[in-house]
Amino acid sequence: MKDLNLTEKSHLMSDTKISAKGVQVYYGDNHAIKDVNVDIEDKTVTAFIGPSGCGKSTFLRTINRMNDTIDICRVEGDILIDGEDIYDPAVDPVQLRAKVGMVFQKPNPFPKSIYDNVAYGPKIHGLARNKAELDEIVEKSLRKAALWNEAKDRLQAPGTGLSGGQQQRLCIARAIATSPEVLLMDEPCSALDPIATAQVEELIDELRQSFSVVIVTHSMQQAARVSQKTAFFHLGNLVEFGETDKIFTNPEDPRTESYISGRIG
Repeated sequence: MKDLNLTEKSHLMSDTKISAKGVQVYYGDNHAIKDVNVDIEDKTVTAFIGPSGCGKSTFLRTINRMNDTIDICRVEGDILIDGEDIYDPAVDPVQLRAKVGMVFQKPNPFPKSIYDNVAYGPKIHGLARNKAELDEIVEKSLRKAALWNEAKDRLQAPGTGLSGGQQQRLCIARAIATSPEVLLMDEPCSALDPIATAQVEELIDELRQSFSVVIVTHSMQQAARVSQKTAFFHLGNLVEFGETDKIFTNPEDPRTESYISGRIG
């Protein structure tokens, strides 16, 4: 029995979902990310904070290989999800992005119906065998994105006809419809009003029960409200990473302290 407990213990201890080792990102000659090492936990919201141009969005995009779409971009080092190297040549980026959903700064619903926006991913990845299964995935995703009650009677209406906050929740529903394991959010509230922001923040807190959520945010208040772990980036370096409370109340690095207190930024 003792062995079993040890095994269980090590399993409980190894709840790392994403592991980055020695990650460097270059745009041509510009060294945008410098030797980042970080372990991101499952079922946790991790916030990336730091001044504009510090590399937080660039690093976020290495986690689903969005940087592959930029010709002059080069990524070095290792990024593992569940121990698998996502930059291995055998990995299909399209399949990877089904596993790692992404929500962007501005809501960007497809010019399709609400239903088709959510059904798009499951359709192309063959996740539903028939219309009934697709209906179920759409409903489940809209419920998880807290949009079902507002959208259920207008599923065939265009997604672009929703309000900004509803459009962003539709994009979240679209991102989670392929049952990803990781959800990346690049400043998902920066284009939203305070009420819509509060709704999305509440939603992020619920989503972490199912996903590892990584959010880039300019708002330190938002990072403090929604995340359990925070990473502070400055000039392409990961300066400090740890429990959100500790980063905000008792940071170890003077650069973190300067940013939190508003002296740099």
